[in-house]
Amino acid sequence: MISLISESMLRYLYNEMSFEESAHFLFFIENNPAMMEQFARIKEGFEVLNNINFSPANSSMDRIMSYASMDGFSMQ
Repeated sequence: MISLISESMLRYLYNEMSFEESAHFLFFIENNPAMMEQFARIKEGFEVLNNINFSPANSSMDRIMSYASMDGFSMQ
């Protein structure tokens, strides 16, 4: 049941619910303080992840390219 609720929280955050599902979800969350607290934590993490830069550092790319050239791979 907990994984189903967590999945619903993620579906809500990613706007993957119909209007009716969203309304039922919000009603459930608003009437369950423990679930509201869990949802608040998941939502906070979701918002933080949207601000993360996923570009690798140049030094990481240099090491990868160096390793690839040692194993006989060629970049053409």
